[in-house]
Amino acid sequence: MHVLRNTRADLTCRPRTDAGKDLLRLARRLVKVRDADAAAAWLSLLNDWHTRYADIIGQRTTARDDPGNPKARAGRTWWWTHARLRRAYYRFVRLQRDGTLFAFCEPALAGSVPSTTNRLEGGVNADIKRVLDAHRGLTEEHMKRVCEWVLYMKTHDPDPGSFITAAHDETAEPPTTSTGLPAGSVQEAAPGVDAYESGFGIRKGWAGKTR
Repeated sequence: MHVLRNTRADLTCRPRTDAGKDLLRLARRLVKVRDADAAAAWLSLLNDWHTRYADIIGQRTTARDDPGNPKARAGRTWWWTHARLRRAYYRFVRLQRDGTLFAFCEPALAGSVPSTTNRLEGGVNADIKRVLDAHRGLTEEHMKRVCEWVLYMKTHDPDPGSFITAAHDETAEPPTTSTGLPAGSVQEAAPGVDAYESGFGIRKGWAGKTR
């Protein structure tokens, strides 16, 4: 679906040229590929498209031919005439060479593998993004640990308690103050100040309001 969306962004939903119409039609067929045989047939159609329109995506426009073009005013001497069409086609080529266009058809994968990442995006990646968004400012290494923890908690039978070490339950000596008394959780009053004088009590009044 992402490849189709990016292709639409380049060609629009209503391409004006035959080359654009045929490539968009081919992109729409991509989402219907479910197995290796269908993938091979689709790649054959892509090769046929290139054979037919190779001259078009190879066309260049020079600054001399179109001096008023913003690219020419920016100092470029030439550019691809059908840059978006060319980019849409070579996106398919690049993904196929990288092995990601039909990764779900790899023989090494056991069983039926979905042809899209929709379940992964909504069920796993979305949770990872939410957790990272809620804990901004983490270091890269800490972010990796957070991602690993989210994935671990999505396993079949997570046991977070198993990560607690024996040293975690050891009782530490409570901190003390200079007087030898246990340190309180509230900041102590400064020397010479009576924390219980009337000024620290509950105050009542109109706070400047007129009666």
